[in-house]
Amino acid sequence: MSKVARMGCLYDIYGPLLTPRQREMVELHYFDDWSLAEIAERLGVSRQAVHDHLRRAEEQLEGYEAALGVWAQQMELRRLVARLLREWSVARAFVPAVAQDGMDQAVRALAERFLPEGGET
Repeated sequence: MSKVARMGCLYDIYGPLLTPRQREMVELHYFDDWSLAEIAERLGVSRQAVHDHLRRAEEQLEGYEAALGVWAQQMELRRLVARLLREWSVARAFVPAVAQDGMDQAVRALAERFLPEGGET
């Protein structure tokens, strides 16, 4: 996974724990693809200050993930739900029709909740 994608995922989870200034810089740099110089000019600070804020923000996001592991747990849950979908598609034929609808609904609800666009990861 690229650094940009990883930072985006970690920001989605832990972004509210950053300072407003860090959030603004992370959003401009990672989501809006602004250069350090562009951010510095907009905020009236040096390019080095932007670099330092971003580095600290990245370290904090990685630190939160190391301590709490929320993103890793989400990835594991997605993997397990995708596996459940695959297994259910095979097992469905062996389950009585009366139970199929309920299982179909439950599996569909899990996929919609935990998988991007309801598909597999």
